[in-house]
This record gives sequence, structure tokens and C-alpha cells, in this order.
Amino acid sequence: MKNDQGSNGADASPTGGSQSNKPPVGTDEWHKLRRDNHKEVERRRRETINDGITELAKIVPGCEKNKGSILARAVQFINQLKENETQNIEKWTLEKLLTEQAIAELSSTADKLKAECQRAWSECEQWKKAAQKAGITVDVDEKGDADAEDAD
Repeated sequence: MKNDQGSNGADASPTGGSQSNKPPVGTDEWHKLRRDNHKEVERRRRETINDGITELAKIVPGCEKNKGSILARAVQFINQLKENETQNIEKWTLEKLLTEQAIAELSSTADKLKAECQRAWSECEQWKKAAQKAGITVDVDEKGDADAEDAD
């Protein structure tokens, strides 16, 4: 049986009485009320702990019903998760580094190929001009194939 809290946040007494009906301090009734309140607080505390342990048992694989075993297994499980996280971070850091290196190499290769392509087009233009000066006309189709005809 749980006691509800009042709107001011104070706990109602287990007997349901208001604060003005409290027994005088030091009387047997006062000590009994104090013990009863303490028992209720302790019961709620144990209930909260037990609920937490039950939730741990649901999350952690391979748990027994024993509370001590559940807590020990939870510690093992958390340590294993931390170890896995550390290993994953190391693995992902290495993968990221290797990926960044591969990207840098591919980017460099792409830049070199682009420069080579530009040089080839420039050389092609020079050859076209030289051919035109020599009186050779160059017809280029859509594929880039050229047919040369001698103007003589």
C-alpha cells in the first residue's frame, strides 16, 4: 500500500491523519509512527532497487534470477560493451584514415588525368592548326574521329 503525496509535496502520514493530529514527540505512539514511516521508506527503496535489478536482467543476456548474479553479469556485460566500443573506435579510425588516403590518391590521379587530357586537347588543337596551314582540312565527327583530306 503506497501513500499519495499531497499537493505541497509532503508525505501524508500512514494513518491518513493530518500534521496537526501528530502524537506528542517522545511518546510510544510517536515512536511507532516514526518506525512505520521508516519501514515504508525502506520498503519503497528496496522496491526501487529490485525494479532496477529486474530491468538489468531484461537487458543483459544470460542472467540468472539471483540478484548478485544479475549485478555481476551486468558489470561483465558493460565492461564487454566498453571494450567493444574501444575496438570499434580503433577500427573505424583506421578505416577512416585508409579511406582518406584512398580519396587523396584518387583525387591526385584524377587531377593528373585531367591535366593530361587538357595537354592532349591542346596538342590536338596545335596539330589541327598545323594541318590547316599545310592545306589539310580536318573533319571531326561526333565521336572525335577525324578524316583528313589533302587540299592539293
